[in-house]
Amino acid sequence: MNDTETGLGTWTTPERPEPPINPADERAALDDRLEFQRTTLLLKCGGLTPEQLALRSVPPSSLSLLGLVRHLSGVEAWFHAYDGRPDHQFFWNYVPGASDGFGDIDVARAHDDLASYQASVARSRAAVAGLGLDEASPGEDYKLRWIYLHMIEEYARHNGHADLLRERIDGATGE
Repeated sequence: MNDTETGLGTWTTPERPEPPINPADERAALDDRLEFQRTTLLLKCGGLTPEQLALRSVPPSSLSLLGLVRHLSGVEAWFHAYDGRPDHQFFWNYVPGASDGFGDIDVARAHDDLASYQASVARSRAAVAGLGLDEASPGEDYKLRWIYLHMIEEYARHNGHADLLRERIDGATGE
């Protein structure tokens, strides 16, 4: 199925400002670096069709750019715990507590997956707005500071995967 047949078009390439080299404080530094990583993921997907986003890396891996977006939509739930609401309901056969998202990709739902990711990120931002970095995650020993660091690490790792996937699709490389 090509782009004309699906009518889904390509994903938009976002603008990605560089984080300041002298952040106001620790929280601002963590917020800025996480936003940079989130935007990097979308930058790697920008300009691609749903079919391209669903292309797998190499067997036996099920890794794809769309799978990474879906996975990170679920990983954002580390922040969701702070708002006390039920788990984020994903468009892709979501099971509470699951966060892989790499299997059963449907290119016809790629824009739904992007909307789900964006909703998950917006919920994350709202869930921790105004909280201190020493705030413990409800029911856990983790502090918000640790979750920020973990999420930056998680995005950085997967953005490396995304860079290789993007290069395989159309040769584009770089940040």
